[in-house]
Amino acid sequence: MCAGSRYEESMREDSLFYDPLAKDLAGPEGLRNPMGAWILVPRTVYGDQLLGRFYEEKGCRQLVLLGAGVDARAFRVEGMPELKVFEVDQQTTFDYKDPIVQEWPLTVRSRAVVATDFSTIEDHEHWEQALLSKGYDPSIPTVWLLEGLMMYLTDSEQRRVMRCIGRLSPKNSVVFHDAITHTHVASRIVVGGAPFVGGSDDYAGMWAKESGFRNTSVRTIDRFWVDRRNRRLMSDDSPNAQATVDVCRNQKLCLFVQTEKIE
Repeated sequence: MCAGSRYEESMREDSLFYDPLAKDLAGPEGLRNPMGAWILVPRTVYGDQLLGRFYEEKGCRQLVLLGAGVDARAFRVEGMPELKVFEVDQQTTFDYKDPIVQEWPLTVRSRAVVATDFSTIEDHEHWEQALLSKGYDPSIPTVWLLEGLMMYLTDSEQRRVMRCIGRLSPKNSVVFHDAITHTHVASRIVVGGAPFVGGSDDYAGMWAKESGFRNTSVRTIDRFWVDRRNRRLMSDDSPNAQATVDVCRNQKLCLFVQTEKIE
């Protein structure tokens, strides 16, 4: 579904990104049921821009995609020849994906896959150790993208992931993820047969407590919009745009969360 939306965006004359693998990765079913540009386009562009900025300004030379799905950044991002990409997801995802991408050249230094299931308690340590065994270096600043993941994890599962990221991340590492508020969980949203089971009104507090990531911005998705004329993502960066606990409480909101480890 995500690849289907990336393909739709790639075919536009005013597209904000181009993904040459998207059509093949989507397959017929994904092309018939795209995720939707309202979330997919701003989320993808946000992740791309964050990666580029932290690669240039903070020395991030590793990208970890948690819940990678059929992401194709290792085959499409440009200007990052030293970047190592680590994709973490279920083995069935890679069983489907790898035969499709195997003939495509990387645009980054390397790509490694780590098979895991975030829904099992035991695997929160398994994927951490597996990531290290695949060459991940916890001393190198890292960009973590958790696109379309957190809402599928319970509160305790989210916190375990945060603790793992905290242990694996040095100063200048950054995380971006989308999420929903606590009240929105009761909406019983189901996407592709999978229900949303986790959300919070205080992601800034959770990241600080569980992982030591403290420089956090939480905004609702309506604080971002696509400027088609200039082919760019716009955002409200004012202090009033922050989705604080009081803003989120008792509201059904979709959130963009960015948090940085600054010490």
